Amino acid sequence: MSIGEQLGVDRILQRATWLDRVGSTVQDTVNNFFDQQGPSGESARNFLHGVWLGHPLHAAITDFPVGMFTGGMIFDLLGLVSGNQNVKRTGDWCLGLGFGGALAAAAAGLADYSKVEDPQRRVGTAHMLLNVLATTAIGVSLLNRLTGNRNGSIPLSSLGYALVVLSADLGGKMVYELGTQVSRQAFSSPPTEFTRVMAANELREGQLRRANANGFDVLVARVNGQIYAIGNTCTHWGCALDEGHLEGTNVQCHCHGSIFNLQDGRAVRGPASEAEPSFEIREVNGQIEVRSRPESAY
Repeated sequence: MSIGEQLGVDRILQRATWLDRVGSTVQDTVNNFFDQQGPSGESARNFLHGVWLGHPLHAAITDFPVGMFTGGMIFDLLGLVSGNQNVKRTGDWCLGLGFGGALAAAAAGLADYSKVEDPQRRVGTAHMLLNVLATTAIGVSLLNRLTGNRNGSIPLSSLGYALVVLSADLGGKMVYELGTQVSRQAFSSPPTEFTRVMAANELREGQLRRANANGFDVLVARVNGQIYAIGNTCTHWGCALDEGHLEGTNVQCHCHGSIFNLQDGRAVRGPASEAEPSFEIREVNGQIEVRSRPESAY
């Protein structure tokens, strides 16, 4: 049983409908901010989504602040017991580094959070609010330490750490229970042998078509006479890419605006950061056949 379950957090979240209003307001604010920045805002959003990494950036950096905060708690305790000033200063440094890491993780988390829907959004809103309270408490603790008030700083950092632990538990719920930011192609099984999907004359220029390859949904498109095929299920939220639209040799998802390259399936624009399965294509007797590329991660 998780910490949240033991504390009845799930029951509290079910009743806390006000979180939906807070979440909607925060999402609108974050999205409007990035939109107003134009191309630089889009670049920043892609960086924070982890498009360049091929997986979410938020998940890659959250362990750093949690680890630093844990170190800070340990060294604070050792400093109280031993009275050693070097040990106390180490605790201060751990908290300071963790605070900086928490701000970076928050920026990436907000970018991802701005593109989620219920029920993930309500849990994400609670996760966000707990992190705000936690970093505020730790930030005030750091200020107290700078002014020499260590006795007043440790209770605040301890409270902040407790909130971090609870928030991290909610973060785990979002990923492991609700599947937030987990690739919707994670458990897919694209065909590894050439499989017939449609007649070549059924695919018109500039058309997006959904096809079935032994139970796997494939997006097939013809651009400038060239046929391309990638997975049809958006890795971000599971929407059907054939309902999106072409942008050259890219396809944009109609749900949250993720863009994938038809040539290799890679995510070009977030919120999706994981690539689509991509396919080799051949025409045999007027039929289009596809198979998963050997280099594909899937």
